[in-house]
Amino acid sequence: MKDEEFDTRMKDLFTDDRVPSPVKKKIDSTYELIREEGKRKTSFSFSRGVRAVLIGVGLITLSVVGAYASQGFTLFNSDGDVLMELTEPKEEMKKWDLTNVENYKEQVEDGQALVYYQVSDYPEKNFTIYRKPHVYKDLDAFKEAILHSYTPEKTLPFGYIFNNGKITVDARQSQFEAVQQQLYSEAKTSDQEVVARVVPVEESQDQIVAIAQYDNGEDQVFVRSSSKIELYENMPLKDGELAISKVAVNGHEAFYLKDEEGDFPYHSVIWIEGHADDKIMYEVLSHAVENVKKEQLMQIAESINNH
Repeated sequence: MKDEEFDTRMKDLFTDDRVPSPVKKKIDSTYELIREEGKRKTSFSFSRGVRAVLIGVGLITLSVVGAYASQGFTLFNSDGDVLMELTEPKEEMKKWDLTNVENYKEQVEDGQALVYYQVSDYPEKNFTIYRKPHVYKDLDAFKEAILHSYTPEKTLPFGYIFNNGKITVDARQSQFEAVQQQLYSEAKTSDQEVVARVVPVEESQDQIVAIAQYDNGEDQVFVRSSSKIELYENMPLKDGELAISKVAVNGHEAFYLKDEEGDFPYHSVIWIEGHADDKIMYEVLSHAVENVKKEQLMQIAESINNH
């Protein structure tokens, strides 16, 4: 295969939606080695496989086990020699690549939780638990599922239309203690960045937060609501890189939050409504800090408050 033909075939891989982006990154990181091997062996092909480590021709070892449970890929030349292979992982994820956190989350199914620990935190016991929210594409079904007194609208100002809703429910934290202890013991001698497990989880009926996503064709805004007001009542006016200032939503005390320095920049308006035991926290949030203005968030917040 000529150099330009090889390059064209490689480029085709990067425009193929069936190939996950982490796989493309692994191919890209070893591109020159694969390119030299391709020239030496004259041709190669790329096909789905069923097995998950990088092997052969001195390529880098894959540090992630578990990210590609549903799709494996094999890169091999015309002589049948394997140049790169991603195999199906074991049931439990025992290794981690911080750059592929989203891929791990995609492997978590309903009724499961991902528990992980960053090895560099040792000996501090800072565990993270991820559980999938319950997702609703139908607005009426989302409304019926929300147990607190918020009723999401189909449309919001500035052309925003309901896209989907998510509800996160509570879970007894003590059920994760055993796996946390296992991960903590592993971390003491592990050479991985993170150790992790996917475990079964028993969820309660107690809802933590409901999130409605709205799109207008250009940007997205999210409306969060929760009856867990204790998480928000004592809002600090200083929180590291997060800028917090007082505002008002139709006369209600509210706070404007803005973070432009973090990994996921955002700004939002947050306030609490209701009395006694029927208080609800609301937050209107957007990650489009430049496109969605503070005044727009305020107007959306006021429209929600008026309903």
